[in-house]
Amino acid sequence: MNNARVAVTGLLAAAAVTLAGTSMAAASTVAQPFGAAAEAANHAPKPHLTPLAVEWAAAWNSSDPRNLAGLFVQDGSRYTDHAFDRTYTGSAGVAQWVTDTKSAIPNAKITLTGAIGFGDSQLIFWNFSGQATGAPHSFSVPAVTVIKLRGGKILTNDDYYSKAEVNRQSGLPESGLPSGS
Repeated sequence: MNNARVAVTGLLAAAAVTLAGTSMAAASTVAQPFGAAAEAANHAPKPHLTPLAVEWAAAWNSSDPRNLAGLFVQDGSRYTDHAFDRTYTGSAGVAQWVTDTKSAIPNAKITLTGAIGFGDSQLIFWNFSGQATGAPHSFSVPAVTVIKLRGGKILTNDDYYSKAEVNRQSGLPESGLPSGS
């Protein structure tokens, strides 16, 4: 297992523990039988998806930035892409994030792999794929998003995945595309 996958897997476990409010030991005890049972059955279980996760993914994959922005509260919303250390605020900021992402990665796509909801929190598991403009290869990396809700709308959205792995798979240096690309 490569370092990027280990880092993302650890991050996913920590995020799930944070949302669930349980101990790391309890979380690993719960997770192991599920994985063993899935392996024993020799097929992957269908992912559990929350209605918000399905709506969020459809809006994320849409060509219209307003679709994702429309899922967020009007005042005080925030979208943070931690891999690229970018934060956007308000509905207009969320729409700008979509525009910036689709400009850098025209065929950017997410594929849901699971979701967990706890009250006003959601943890969404997904794969992020595409090919950055100017990159020689495409990428596909695991990701997780932690969402906080207010009144049924998204208040905060925090994306976590490995930028180093995106660059490695894309055939780019660790720092990404050279300036002017």
